[in-house]
Amino acid sequence: MTEQATSQAIRKEIIRAEKVIPGGVSSPLRACRNVNSQALVIDKAIGECLYDVNGRVYHDFMYGFGPMILGHNHPAIINAITERVQTGSLFGTVTSDETQLAEMITGTANFLEQIRFVCSGTEAVMSAIRLARAYTGKTKIIRFRGGYHGHFDLVQSKSEKDYKSAGLDPEAMKANIMAVFNDLDSVRSAVAAFEGEIAAIVLEPLPCNMSLVDPAISFLKGLREICDETGILLIFDEVISGFRLTYGPVSNLLGVEPDLVTFGKIIGGGTPVGAFGGRKDIMHLLDKEQILQGGTFAGNPLTMRAGIATLTVLSEPGFYEMLDKKGRYIEEQIALNQKKFGTDFIFARRGSIFAFIFHPKGTLIANHEDVHRQARHIFTGLYVDMRNQGYHLCPDVEETMYVSAATQETTLSAFAEAACKSIAHWSCVS
Repeated sequence: MTEQATSQAIRKEIIRAEKVIPGGVSSPLRACRNVNSQALVIDKAIGECLYDVNGRVYHDFMYGFGPMILGHNHPAIINAITERVQTGSLFGTVTSDETQLAEMITGTANFLEQIRFVCSGTEAVMSAIRLARAYTGKTKIIRFRGGYHGHFDLVQSKSEKDYKSAGLDPEAMKANIMAVFNDLDSVRSAVAAFEGEIAAIVLEPLPCNMSLVDPAISFLKGLREICDETGILLIFDEVISGFRLTYGPVSNLLGVEPDLVTFGKIIGGGTPVGAFGGRKDIMHLLDKEQILQGGTFAGNPLTMRAGIATLTVLSEPGFYEMLDKKGRYIEEQIALNQKKFGTDFIFARRGSIFAFIFHPKGTLIANHEDVHRQARHIFTGLYVDMRNQGYHLCPDVEETMYVSAATQETTLSAFAEAACKSIAHWSCVS
């Protein structure tokens, strides 16, 4: 089937979906509007590859927005889910798998004494914030411009004039106090301006939703000190970073412990999941039922079994070293091809996470404002070119991409060459 025929066939599927699903998608980035493309309609995935409804193959660098760290259709996860579903998929009770996965996760960090499972990262952050407010008796939260923590009201980034049209309560949104990532002075100013009113500071310790931004260790330590001095709780959103760079939260690598942490994505092995946890004296409010958190599918048996299988593989000696080696390899290949094609851009990488930032190499990228100023049209051209050549990228310039255990070195080298060639072209187009 020709590329044009393939596109037309997928378009028919999208038109069908648009009749019964708003925009034809159940999550907005899937529509690919940010990259001037039509949505992809995928039929199956194996290893490092996606196959659309016409059988066309794409080497994946999005991996479901991060959860598929082992690659697609990993035998350990398939076997675990198959075995579990044969004895039941939902009980509405405690299961031993739920306890086992909780033990595996809480065993990765000293501050992580207890954990609760939910069904998404959004629920995890929402529940952690509610818990922090109940524990402190305060209502306001500090978060950072460009950060993403789900789609519930308190973590939206709409301007005040758009609150009502976006369905947000203007009064409730006053609980939001915005600061600048990597800027302790902006945090101190917010704390001083709302002294005695702040329940929590919420952030990704390694931001992956404003492209990939390195945290200054002094910044994270400074946040810990501010929280210790004022009684504010520090919440790390590790929905993406948890178990991505190391076996456990990325805070283990950064040397700063939060009071509460949220997980998602990887711990469910590709099934719907979220979790939040932390110190027992805080989590105890759930035991007292002082705050409400519940869900029919929370701790779902299929998810718990998939999570156990995933973490079992991740805990194998050398796993993260192997994954980081692949990350280093793609970085090396990008550098070689930047020279070959005469391109100048930032290739940001931490372990198996990477992002293109279209500023000259050496430009300081400290916060969302720095990221946002880049030449965004280059990524749109890159996305289209790479998709036409059989590569699947995240459909937004500020989303990170990933290497998995299934990604092959031959794929990485071919990807790096094709990407740098495309960037060289689009860098010359205004």
